[in-house]
Amino acid sequence: MMNSQSHAGSRCSKGFTLVELMVSMTIGLILLLFLSSLYFNSRSSSRLNDDNARLQEDGRYALDVIGRNLMQAGFGNMQTGNTTDFPPAGESDLKGLTGCTYGFVTPVAIRPACAATPVPAPTSGGPSAFTASFTSEPSSDATNISGAGTDCSGTKAAGASATQGGLVINSFYLDTKTQTLYCRGNAGARTPQAILSNVDNLLLTYGLDTGNQYAPVQSTTDATVAGTPDAINGNNKVGWDRVVTVTVCLETHSANSVVSGAAGQNYYKCNATEPTVATDRLLHTTMTRTFTLRNNATASLLN
Repeated sequence: MMNSQSHAGSRCSKGFTLVELMVSMTIGLILLLFLSSLYFNSRSSSRLNDDNARLQEDGRYALDVIGRNLMQAGFGNMQTGNTTDFPPAGESDLKGLTGCTYGFVTPVAIRPACAATPVPAPTSGGPSAFTASFTSEPSSDATNISGAGTDCSGTKAAGASATQGGLVINSFYLDTKTQTLYCRGNAGARTPQAILSNVDNLLLTYGLDTGNQYAPVQSTTDATVAGTPDAINGNNKVGWDRVVTVTVCLETHSANSVVSGAAGQNYYKCNATEPTVATDRLLHTTMTRTFTLRNNATASLLN
């Protein structure tokens, strides 16, 4: 009887065989590899989506800031039936909008001069730069928190008060060394304000009314063509007064390396007809938006 119980106890304490153990470990490793791959793929996809969302949000913000300035370019409060308070006395040469094909001469002045050649030269043209000047709203408060009556740095516009607007001269340009888009105002300390980082290029395409139609008949990325002073059409518009639309194109990239695969990413640069292959593993995007210069457009487009 004791022998029978001892034999039964030894059978109950019997463990896995070596084959069973190896099979179990193999299955466990396969499951571990599968779960690890699933985790890393999910993490990579999440980082890609996060960076893409950040690029889209930041790009839209930059285009909104640029667009607000372009649509206000040349604005002045009506003084008579056909005159405004822009440009103010002593600033009669202000055009509302002026641009440069290859950026500004640095350091950037209040009334910046155009650089002769781009450094470095993007294959798709640019980097463009432009200055928008206009009469601001009245300054709403002493702290300028609301942004009313200020330039792009948040400083109260030159000459603005609680009852009348002041002069704003905002200059937008790309610092190619830091890849940062800046705006420099004309008030206060005049410190350039960073608008967007990780910018590869800024390209402006000007829509010109050369056919007495108050609509873009000709388009060009060359600021010297857009501002040609001796180009007069049936509207008697001269130079920058002929520009009725501006198409803004931004090339940006992510701060992180989030693109996987050896093939890289295909994307179109500003004004390019063939895609570019990016092998730096950064996520690249190109955003474009067209703005109407309300103060150069026909009356139906002013609002």
